[in-house]
Amino acid sequence: MGSNLYFLPGMADQDQDAYINDLAKYGAKVVRVWVNQQSAGHCEKGSNLKNSVPQLETTLGKYNDQTLDAVDNVVNKLAQKGIKAIISPHDANSLLGDYRKDVYFDKFGKGSFYSSQDAFDAYDKRIEHILNYTGKYSRKQWKSWSEGIMAFDLQNEPMSPDPSVCKNNDSKGWLCGRAKKFRSVLGAESNIKIATGGIGGDISHDCTFIKAATQCKEIDLIAVHRYGGSEGSNPGQWSNSAKSWISQSGGKLVFIEEWGVNVKSNNPKTELPAQANDINKAGIPNLYWQFLPKNQCGYDPKKDSGDNFGIFVESDTDIAAVMKGASSANAAQDWSKVLG
Repeated sequence: MGSNLYFLPGMADQDQDAYINDLAKYGAKVVRVWVNQQSAGHCEKGSNLKNSVPQLETTLGKYNDQTLDAVDNVVNKLAQKGIKAIISPHDANSLLGDYRKDVYFDKFGKGSFYSSQDAFDAYDKRIEHILNYTGKYSRKQWKSWSEGIMAFDLQNEPMSPDPSVCKNNDSKGWLCGRAKKFRSVLGAESNIKIATGGIGGDISHDCTFIKAATQCKEIDLIAVHRYGGSEGSNPGQWSNSAKSWISQSGGKLVFIEEWGVNVKSNNPKTELPAQANDINKAGIPNLYWQFLPKNQCGYDPKKDSGDNFGIFVESDTDIAAVMKGASSANAAQDWSKVLG
C-alpha cells in the first residue's frame, strides 16, 4: 500500500523528510508523484509549499530540468527508505484549460492531443527526455533506476478531459503508441513497468479496461481510479469487483492507483480500515488519495469543494494498521517481479 502526493516536490526539504519518514514508519511500499508545476508561498492541502517547481515545458521540446531535479530529490529520498515511486510524466488535467493548463493545451487542446500525430511526436519527445534524464540527487538515469522507480504512468488520467476518446477505444492509438515509446526507451528487459494512469479518470467512465490498453503488449499495469461510497452502504464494493477487473485485464496486473474515503460524510477512523480491509480481501495493491503531510496551514478536507479525501498522517486515523494489513494480505496476482 502507499499514497499519492502530487505536490511532494514543492514541499520544504525538512517537510519532505518528515512525511517520508512517517510513511516509511507506517510501512508504505509505493508513492506516486507527478512531473508538474508547484508554486511556493501558498497552502496546498495543508502544506506550506516552499519550493517553486517550474513546468517542464513552456515551449514544446525545450525542457527545464529543474522540474525533474525536484522530482528526483523526493524519489531519491523515498528510495533511501525502501519506498518505490510511480511517476506520472504529465497530467491530463492540464488539457482542461483551467489554472493547470500548459503548453500542450495551448498548442493542441484536449481535442487534438489524443488524435494529432504532431501531438504524439511532441509528447514522445517529452517521454524520451524524462526517461533519459540523469538525477541531480540520485545520480541515476531514470530509465535504468528500477530500484527507485516501480513504474511510469502513460499520463495521469489520460483522456479524462474528453472521455469520448476512450469510449471509442482510442481509435488513433494514443495509449499503445505511447506505451511503445516508453518500452523502446526503457528497453525490453527493463524491470520498470508501464502503467495506464487511470484511463478516462474514475472507473465509472467505463474506460479503465478498454481493449486498446488490455490488448497492448507494452502495457504492464492497469491502474484503477475509483471513488465510491461508504463500505456500509455498499458492502464488499471492492472485493466483489476484483475478479471482474482481473478477468478484463488481458493478463495484466491490476492495482488501485487512486481511491479515497469521503471524510465529509464518513469518519476516516472507521471508514478507512473498513474499505482497506475489503481491498485487502480482494488482494489488489492500492495507493490512497491522499495521505497528507502534517497540517501546517489550517486546511480542512471536509471543506474542500473538489477533494474531500485527504487524511493527515499525523491524525487519529490509524494509517499504520491499515498499511500493515495490506502488507500481510494475499495478492490475487503475482506482484513479486514488480515489488520484489
